[in-house]
Amino acid sequence: MLHTARTRLRPWQPADAPALLALMQNDQPRFSPYFPKTLAAVHYAASATVFVEQKRREWDARQAFQLGIWLPDDPRCAGWISLKSLEWTVPKAELAYLLAGWAEGQGLLAEVGPAVLHWAFTGLGLTRIYCRVNPTNTRSIRLVERLGFQREGLLRQDFRSGTGELADCCLYGLLAADFLAQTEETA
Repeated sequence: MLHTARTRLRPWQPADAPALLALMQNDQPRFSPYFPKTLAAVHYAASATVFVEQKRREWDARQAFQLGIWLPDDPRCAGWISLKSLEWTVPKAELAYLLAGWAEGQGLLAEVGPAVLHWAFTGLGLTRIYCRVNPTNTRSIRLVERLGFQREGLLRQDFRSGTGELADCCLYGLLAADFLAQTEETA
Protein backbone atom coordinates (compact mmCIF):
# COMPACT_ATOMS: atom_id res chain seq x y z
CA MET A 1 0.00 0.00 0.00
CA LEU A 2 2.73 2.52 0.94
CA HIS A 3 6.29 2.39 -0.32
CA THR A 4 9.45 4.17 0.75
CA ALA A 5 12.94 3.86 -0.65
CA ARG A 6 13.68 0.75 1.42
CA THR A 7 10.33 -0.51 2.70
CA ARG A 8 6.91 -1.76 1.76
CA LEU A 9 4.05 -1.09 4.17
CA ARG A 10 0.75 -2.87 3.93
CA PRO A 11 -2.18 -4.03 6.01
CA TRP A 12 -1.80 -7.50 7.48
CA GLN A 13 -2.68 -10.41 5.23
CA PRO A 14 -3.59 -13.90 6.48
CA ALA A 15 -0.24 -15.28 5.27
CA ASP A 16 1.58 -12.76 7.53
CA ALA A 17 0.60 -14.48 10.80
CA PRO A 18 3.78 -16.65 11.04
CA ALA A 19 6.06 -13.65 10.43
CA LEU A 20 4.15 -11.60 13.00
CA LEU A 21 4.43 -14.43 15.54
CA ALA A 22 8.17 -14.72 14.92
CA LEU A 23 8.59 -10.96 15.37
CA MET A 24 6.76 -10.97 18.69
CA GLN A 25 8.47 -14.11 20.01
CA ASN A 26 12.00 -13.15 18.97
CA ASP A 27 11.83 -9.76 20.65
CA GLN A 28 9.53 -10.58 23.55
CA PRO A 29 11.84 -9.22 26.30
CA ARG A 30 12.23 -5.90 24.45
CA PHE A 31 8.52 -5.53 23.73
CA SER A 32 7.22 -6.66 27.12
CA PRO A 33 7.41 -3.29 28.90
CA TYR A 34 5.75 -1.36 26.06
CA PHE A 35 3.43 -3.81 24.26
CA PRO A 36 2.03 -6.20 26.88
CA LYS A 37 -1.41 -6.39 25.23
CA THR A 38 0.03 -7.28 21.83
CA LEU A 39 2.33 -9.90 23.35
CA ALA A 40 -0.62 -11.42 25.22
CA ALA A 41 -2.63 -11.47 21.99
CA VAL A 42 0.12 -12.97 19.81
CA HIS A 43 1.76 -15.87 21.62
CA TYR A 44 1.16 -18.93 19.42
CA ALA A 45 0.25 -19.65 15.79
CA ALA A 46 -3.54 -19.61 16.13
CA SER A 47 -3.48 -16.41 18.18
CA ALA A 48 -1.35 -14.69 15.54
CA THR A 49 -3.95 -15.63 12.92
CA VAL A 50 -6.73 -14.24 15.11
CA PHE A 51 -4.74 -11.02 15.66
CA VAL A 52 -4.24 -10.53 11.91
CA GLU A 53 -7.95 -11.13 11.29
CA GLN A 54 -8.85 -8.64 14.03
CA LYS A 55 -6.56 -5.98 12.56
CA ARG A 56 -8.12 -6.52 9.13
CA ARG A 57 -11.62 -6.09 10.60
CA GLU A 58 -10.50 -2.88 12.37
CA TRP A 59 -9.08 -1.62 9.07
CA ASP A 60 -12.28 -2.38 7.18
CA ALA A 61 -14.36 -0.67 9.90
CA ARG A 62 -11.97 2.35 9.91
CA GLN A 63 -11.34 1.83 13.63
CA ALA A 64 -7.56 1.40 13.37
CA PHE A 65 -4.96 1.08 10.62
CA GLN A 66 -1.95 -1.15 11.25
CA LEU A 67 0.68 -1.61 8.56
CA GLY A 68 3.34 -4.28 8.59
CA ILE A 69 6.80 -3.05 7.65
CA TRP A 70 8.60 -5.23 5.12
CA LEU A 71 11.94 -4.97 3.40
CA PRO A 72 12.11 -6.18 -0.23
CA ASP A 73 13.35 -9.74 -0.59
CA ASP A 74 13.16 -10.41 3.17
CA PRO A 75 10.41 -12.73 4.43
CA ARG A 76 10.77 -11.41 8.00
CA CYS A 77 8.51 -8.70 9.30
CA ALA A 78 10.64 -5.70 10.30
CA GLY A 79 7.88 -4.30 12.51
CA TRP A 80 4.64 -2.40 12.29
CA ILE A 81 3.24 1.10 12.52
CA SER A 82 -0.34 1.90 13.34
CA LEU A 83 -2.93 4.61 13.71
CA LYS A 84 -5.26 3.62 16.52
CA SER A 85 -7.73 5.13 18.99
CA LEU A 86 -9.31 6.99 16.11
CA GLU A 87 -11.80 9.73 16.90
CA TRP A 88 -13.43 10.68 13.63
CA THR A 89 -15.33 13.61 15.18
CA VAL A 90 -12.04 15.52 15.59
CA PRO A 91 -10.56 13.62 13.51
CA LYS A 92 -7.45 12.33 15.30
CA ALA A 93 -5.52 9.14 16.04
CA GLU A 94 -2.67 7.79 18.12
CA LEU A 95 0.51 6.70 16.35
CA ALA A 96 2.19 3.55 17.63
CA TYR A 97 5.08 1.54 16.21
CA LEU A 98 7.62 -1.16 16.92
CA LEU A 99 10.64 -2.58 15.17
CA ALA A 100 12.36 -5.94 15.35
CA GLY A 101 15.72 -5.82 17.08
CA TRP A 102 17.49 -6.73 13.84
CA ALA A 103 15.84 -3.75 12.10
CA GLU A 104 16.72 -1.12 14.69
CA GLY A 105 19.37 1.52 14.09
CA GLN A 106 18.81 1.65 10.33
CA GLY A 107 16.55 4.70 10.25
CA LEU A 108 13.56 2.69 9.06
CA LEU A 109 10.99 4.46 11.25
CA ALA A 110 12.41 7.85 10.28
CA GLU A 111 11.83 6.79 6.67
CA VAL A 112 8.43 5.17 7.19
CA GLY A 113 7.03 7.83 9.53
CA PRO A 114 6.68 10.68 7.02
CA ALA A 115 4.96 8.38 4.49
CA VAL A 116 2.42 7.21 7.07
CA LEU A 117 1.86 10.73 8.39
CA HIS A 118 1.33 12.09 4.87
CA TRP A 119 -1.21 9.34 4.16
CA ALA A 120 -2.96 9.94 7.49
CA PHE A 121 -3.27 13.67 6.97
CA THR A 122 -3.99 13.78 3.23
CA GLY A 123 -5.56 10.37 2.56
CA LEU A 124 -7.54 9.85 5.76
CA GLY A 125 -8.13 13.51 6.51
CA LEU A 126 -6.88 13.44 10.09
CA THR A 127 -6.17 16.82 11.68
CA ARG A 128 -4.15 15.61 14.66
CA ILE A 129 -1.92 12.65 15.49
CA TYR A 130 -0.50 12.05 18.92
CA CYS A 131 2.02 9.66 20.47
CA ARG A 132 2.51 8.45 24.01
CA VAL A 133 6.19 7.71 24.65
CA ASN A 134 7.87 6.32 27.75
CA PRO A 135 10.10 9.13 29.10
CA THR A 136 13.06 6.73 29.32
CA ASN A 137 12.78 5.71 25.65
CA THR A 138 15.17 8.31 24.26
CA ARG A 139 15.30 6.74 20.79
CA SER A 140 11.54 7.02 20.41
CA ILE A 141 11.55 10.58 21.73
CA ARG A 142 14.22 11.55 19.18
CA LEU A 143 12.18 9.88 16.43
CA VAL A 144 8.89 11.67 17.13
CA GLU A 145 10.66 15.01 17.52
CA ARG A 146 12.45 14.40 14.21
CA LEU A 147 9.06 13.73 12.63
CA GLY A 148 7.85 17.13 13.82
CA PHE A 149 5.85 16.15 16.92
CA GLN A 150 5.85 18.63 19.79
CA ARG A 151 5.91 17.61 23.42
CA GLU A 152 2.58 18.56 24.96
CA GLY A 153 2.94 17.20 28.45
CA LEU A 154 3.58 14.33 30.82
CA LEU A 155 0.82 11.84 31.56
CA ARG A 156 1.61 10.49 35.00
CA GLN A 157 0.92 6.81 35.65
CA ASP A 158 -0.87 6.58 32.32
CA PHE A 159 0.20 3.10 31.20
CA ARG A 160 0.41 -0.33 32.82
CA SER A 161 3.68 -1.91 31.68
CA GLY A 162 4.29 -5.58 31.02
CA THR A 163 5.70 -5.91 34.54
CA GLY A 164 2.45 -4.55 35.99
CA GLU A 165 3.91 -1.22 37.06
CA LEU A 166 2.24 2.07 36.27
CA ALA A 167 4.44 4.11 33.96
CA ASP A 168 4.47 7.74 32.93
CA CYS A 169 4.13 8.73 29.27
CA CYS A 170 5.26 11.83 27.45
CA LEU A 171 2.50 13.11 25.21
CA TYR A 172 3.53 14.37 21.77
CA GLY A 173 1.23 15.88 19.17
CA LEU A 174 1.39 16.84 15.52
CA LEU A 175 -1.19 18.84 13.59
CA ALA A 176 -1.89 18.33 9.90
CA ALA A 177 -1.28 22.01 9.16
CA ASP A 178 2.13 21.92 10.83
CA PHE A 179 3.17 18.69 9.11
CA LEU A 180 2.03 19.83 5.67
CA ALA A 181 3.75 23.21 6.07
CA GLN A 182 6.93 21.43 7.20
CA THR A 183 6.88 19.08 4.20
CA GLU A 184 6.28 21.99 1.79
CA GLU A 185 9.33 23.78 3.22
CA THR A 186 11.56 20.75 2.69
CA ALA A 187 10.21 19.91 -0.78
